[in-house]
Amino acid sequence: MFMKEGRLKKGWWSMDIKQQIKKFDEENKPFYMMDHEDGVYSLCLPLSFLSEEYRDFGQEAFNQYTIRAGESVTDGRFYTHGDGHEWKYVFEKAFEGEENLKKISFDCEAGGFFCYSSDFDVLAEYGRRFREMCMNEQEFTELVCSALSEDRQSVEEEISMEGMTPFFYAVAELARNKGFKMKGMQGGALTLTLKGEFAVVVDESGAISYHPYDEVFDIMDEVSELRKSIPPEDTGQGMRMNM
Repeated sequence: MFMKEGRLKKGWWSMDIKQQIKKFDEENKPFYMMDHEDGVYSLCLPLSFLSEEYRDFGQEAFNQYTIRAGESVTDGRFYTHGDGHEWKYVFEKAFEGEENLKKISFDCEAGGFFCYSSDFDVLAEYGRRFREMCMNEQEFTELVCSALSEDRQSVEEEISMEGMTPFFYAVAELARNKGFKMKGMQGGALTLTLKGEFAVVVDESGAISYHPYDEVFDIMDEVSELRKSIPPEDTGQGMRMNM
């Protein structure tokens, strides 16, 4: 008799969770939740398998980040940014500092965002809140840009200044002292970033292509003065030519 009563309670609890999941799924598309029936629940966003209605859900925010970073929105086939791993960074940024975030684990992949918890209520509440953020295009765009800029800055490796022409070396030193980072040398031009995003490209002539940050305007005159004060020399891709 006691065993039957225990099973009944468990059955009612399972039914309650199923009802809650069904309600969540209906109200928070294209996110959905799953009960793995081992005490663990998941929140899912299958980016590669979204219905036509939600095919590019949230993607515009990632595209805006791509544009700000000075990159191409696509590589010809796929979007440059917006995979499941980057959704994870955005989710973590959205709830940064919250104690309950420690109850969430992630198993994301390029084609999907997936997170897990043994606390159903915590996971469901995060899912609802995150979906609300996604539905506010301006708010979500700023969240994405903030999250990806921080991640990019944390892993960005500066290129070596060894072998640079005196002009590029001086520009690089100036930029570093003002908080910029060197992204690379390509086509005889130096690319600088600021807070993880594209900021400015300087070529050997001193010509500048830039994003209109205040910090960029602050160094433009100084770059021009450096070009005037440092004699030009034979260069190859911005590096000294060994004759």
